[in-house]
Amino acid sequence: MRLIFYHFAFPMDDFDIKSLDEIHITSEEEEWLNSSEEEHDQTKTSIQQSFVTILKEEDIQKRMKNVIQRVSDIYSISEAEATLLLTHFRWDVGEFHEKWSDNAKIVRESVGLLELDTPLDSPSNDKKFCCGICFKLLKHSKSESVSCGHRVCISCWTSHIKKSINEIPDVALYWTLKCPYNICPASVGGDMIEKFASNKEKTKYHRYLFRSYVEGIKVMKCSPAKGRSCDVHHTPGSGNFDVLCLCLLSFCWNCSKDTHSPLDCESAANWLAMNSSDYQNPNWVRENTVPCPRCERRIRENEDCSVKLKCLPPCNYDFCWRCRGEWTGHGGATGLDFYTCTHVEYVETVFGNTAESAADRYKDCHEKWMSNESLMQIAKAKLQKLHTHLIPDLSNKQLPTVTQLQFIAEAWSQIMECRRVLKWTYAYEYYLREDEVEKQAFLKLKQGNAETPLQTLYNYAENQLNMLLEANGPSENFTKFGNDLTEATRFLLLPFLSV
Repeated sequence: MRLIFYHFAFPMDDFDIKSLDEIHITSEEEEWLNSSEEEHDQTKTSIQQSFVTILKEEDIQKRMKNVIQRVSDIYSISEAEATLLLTHFRWDVGEFHEKWSDNAKIVRESVGLLELDTPLDSPSNDKKFCCGICFKLLKHSKSESVSCGHRVCISCWTSHIKKSINEIPDVALYWTLKCPYNICPASVGGDMIEKFASNKEKTKYHRYLFRSYVEGIKVMKCSPAKGRSCDVHHTPGSGNFDVLCLCLLSFCWNCSKDTHSPLDCESAANWLAMNSSDYQNPNWVRENTVPCPRCERRIRENEDCSVKLKCLPPCNYDFCWRCRGEWTGHGGATGLDFYTCTHVEYVETVFGNTAESAADRYKDCHEKWMSNESLMQIAKAKLQKLHTHLIPDLSNKQLPTVTQLQFIAEAWSQIMECRRVLKWTYAYEYYLREDEVEKQAFLKLKQGNAETPLQTLYNYAENQLNMLLEANGPSENFTKFGNDLTEATRFLLLPFLSV
């Protein structure tokens, strides 16, 4: 469960600018264009390929600009055109290259980059034009046009861009600004926005562009933290879906909720829903849950009143809430609607006191879950204090630099993360079936093996750190403290490696 964080931007490679009439792609460029985003982001060190990478916003901005610049250089198009093309293709460089190679003209037209033989309203001899929006007669120097050739005055451009950007829906990811002429398909690029938009509108446009890039890159996600300043890059195949952001917020890569390894997302959501209910009350359990006919795990009723229920992974059994029968004999298979069951209503006698036993098991697991949650929050608060003033204070007294003291923060980070994992093992324990005796015994063993060194590390880190902070000057025990804490941190990870 140890997460390692790196900060990096795209490597800057040089490419020759090509003629638009005949583009010859070098082998290096071909490899970049055909590779996926994650492949041309990897560094030479193999260790980075196994971990989630936390990126600050400025890092991602550099990556995005680098992609735009590369496409602009390779295809001899402007950066504004490259941006329009990339957003249209959801920042999939490989797909763009394939479509462009097949028929560049069709691609340009589909994006709104028109190629007209002559402008629709070419300049008149008197060097003036009539704006097609406000119908004022103005000098050509007071106008601008995009690929369609429609001449629009500066005032109308400013008004049009302001109105369009302010009306971008918050959920829009691939929105494109069009020419102000009615039903004109020509797109307006970032160069026009830079010319005519206010700083406020430029900021909103660039935020939209940034979001489209992050959402388009499938191996990258925005941190769900409010007012977040960092994003996440996930290396495919690493098997690590728990993310700890630089702001100490942790979340699951798949569902963006609180990290819940080793529990799957669906079961974790169900567990959290139970935490906010009266699940410890057997009567509530009996009235609001039913046992799965296959594995006997109790499942909550569907809120949409449908009689179809699906057991949690790994069982995933579909059955009827009313009769407990297999779902294949219900709903569409019988010609009836999905809310109808003609079978005899099931009476819960086979499972005996499963409601009481489920409530007792939940109560036991929930108490341990909450205990570890509390200890995790204590470690998190300590880690925040270390970053703000404890480590700087210790540096002044014990003389090592702040950087040299980061092993202390690493130890507390491991305490926090190990408490998080241990917490969720108790939720995982609750969902184990009663007949999974070996799994239950193995999990109990791992929990016990993890608890002792975790508590030992916590006590040592807390007590020894306080002694060093209270010392009047450099302590002879500081070197030993550093060695012992580092070794204890390394030893702590072992019980968690196979959880």
